[in-house]
Amino acid sequence: MFKIQMFACKMSAYLEPPPLSELLKEVEFEYMNAYCKVVLLKDVPRLEVPGAVMENLKQGNVLQLRRWVANKLVEAGIAKWAETTIDLNYLSQLLWKEKNIAEIQELPKYFYMEVKSLIEETSKTNKEKADEIRRKLMDIISLRLLKLFSYAAKRVKLATSDRMTSEENILFELVMRLINEWVYHVCPKGGAEV
Repeated sequence: MFKIQMFACKMSAYLEPPPLSELLKEVEFEYMNAYCKVVLLKDVPRLEVPGAVMENLKQGNVLQLRRWVANKLVEAGIAKWAETTIDLNYLSQLLWKEKNIAEIQELPKYFYMEVKSLIEETSKTNKEKADEIRRKLMDIISLRLLKLFSYAAKRVKLATSDRMTSEENILFELVMRLINEWVYHVCPKGGAEV
């Protein structure tokens, strides 16, 4: 009997979805390998990146590189980000919309990763501003989670899942799975219409 239970436990472990942290690391990996644009701050005679060698690059040239490569150039003071869509003003506007509009608002694909980077960068020069960004982010997260959990509690698949980030979609699917399993065990016919 014990061996059968052990086997069943081992089999269920293979059928379980990966832990949340693994799924979120996959999103982070995708983000770091996505292409982004940087502007060179100085002339670069030769730049070797995976799969390419660029020569005679001039100050002001815009390069499209994988984010992890771009990060190295920005950290070295060789380049700056060409696109900065998320700032404190953007977060304030988004917070207002999340508070005042019932529908979940559309976000850039890598919103959380971008804000996380913004906080890290800002904290190097202005801790107070970084704290303000962090507070706004937490308020946005709270409001969005309330909306997502409300949809999940109603067991409604979101027609607006394209408005959610990858991280939110992962969380929503996990919460839906938990709620469906719970309802199935506490309600006759799993809460289906009678």
